[in-house]
Amino acid sequence: MTLQTPTSPRQPLPGEAQPAIADSVETILSVTEADIADYTESVVPQAKRRSNFRMLAQFLSMQAVFGTVLVGYGARFQGLTLSELTVAMLIAAAVMSLYCIGSANAGAATGQTHSVMARSIFGTIGSGLVSLLLVVNGMAFYLFTVKFIIDIAGGLMTLPAVGIITALLAIVMIVNTYFGFEGVQRFAQFVAVPVILVWGIFATILAFTTVSHDVLAAVPHVDNKTAMIMVIGSMVGLSTWGNEPDFFRYAKVGRASWWNIPTIVISYLVGALLFPVMGYMIAALSNQPDFGPSISYFVNFTMFGSALLGIAVIVINQWAVQDGNLYIAVNGAQNVLSGIRGWKRQYTVVGLGLIAAVLTFYLPNLQDTFNLVTSIGSTTVPVASTIMAIDLFLLPWLFGIKRPMYRVANWSELGIANWPGVVALAAGTVAGVYTAGLIPAINSDYIGFPALQAWLTGAVVYLIGVTLVHKRADVKALLGFARI
Repeated sequence: MTLQTPTSPRQPLPGEAQPAIADSVETILSVTEADIADYTESVVPQAKRRSNFRMLAQFLSMQAVFGTVLVGYGARFQGLTLSELTVAMLIAAAVMSLYCIGSANAGAATGQTHSVMARSIFGTIGSGLVSLLLVVNGMAFYLFTVKFIIDIAGGLMTLPAVGIITALLAIVMIVNTYFGFEGVQRFAQFVAVPVILVWGIFATILAFTTVSHDVLAAVPHVDNKTAMIMVIGSMVGLSTWGNEPDFFRYAKVGRASWWNIPTIVISYLVGALLFPVMGYMIAALSNQPDFGPSISYFVNFTMFGSALLGIAVIVINQWAVQDGNLYIAVNGAQNVLSGIRGWKRQYTVVGLGLIAAVLTFYLPNLQDTFNLVTSIGSTTVPVASTIMAIDLFLLPWLFGIKRPMYRVANWSELGIANWPGVVALAAGTVAGVYTAGLIPAINSDYIGFPALQAWLTGAVVYLIGVTLVHKRADVKALLGFARI
């Protein structure tokens, strides 16, 4: 059911309270229906916004993830010392925090999902492009996480019919997302975060008190030591979601909430330090370059030899991550599919779950999947998020251009395209995938810091484009303003 508020005589600035009618309209729907519908086609009313603590619990579940042990584990066998890894992770946390302050608070200021916000900011053409990137990004990470869980379970016990089990897991993990943000947030707050933080802290302390200084210092010799920038890039790629507005639209915004800065910084620091450092310690203790066999060693070391306990903890953690992955894809797909009469968000959730189950049969090995999704994840959707944050927070200050964002625009109200925005999105994405070596026809190498290069390219091209058109009489048409 699509809810729209009438046109307001004045558009609130980002951070101001939404019109009171947005709260009163909530009474039209029952709580259950509204939560499952997840305000995909409307602004999240102030009465449904979550406290800072609840948002911290949610975002922590997306950052304190076991998958990041691969970053630290790989760093050990790529020749980095523990101190070098720590510095790299602190730099990664700083870069991600600066990016996310803009991206997350774009969602908090408007109360809209990433994809429907793109309607008003990118126009019809741009919104379709952003939705496609969201679906590709979310499904790529969803499939990687399924593969990661099965590989870990396979290292702890013999699994029959691995392909069937992998496909079934892809379907089962849609449950929380089916119930919208409420289901995702409650699982994170009451299950995932407590379990993973208690175990993660215990395992890290145990590893530090067990491994000797000599063992820790005996970094394996490699002919070509990995540059710290590549480790930073891997961490940023794995932990930068791009669709932060989808979650932070439920957050409060403004000075009272510090614009969500504590939630963002704390989550990134915990995520960038806890499991990557733990992964490094696993590598030092097991001295096994192959990640799979070392998992068995690590479970014996930190979980008293119980394979079932190890699998339970890892599945709980990765399930919370999967909620976020599928949430990205669902909101992107729903932005387009909502135009079909009678189409519900629940259909999109189930449909993507079934597609994921089929695609599990075509996944490459874990390391190749990891490299691919981290590069795609950090160089596509986050470029769009950066452009949207600039549009909402910088354009009013630099050019006096204020885009109406107080409600979700209907497709019939959209401009054709925000042409500077579409060009900037294309430029940033190409810069990112090229420097990440993801264009087979060109066969480019990994160059510099692909994620940061992609974001900066998108931001600079967009600001240049707006500078060129902001004094034109048809500036609103060129910037794809919606007619609301």
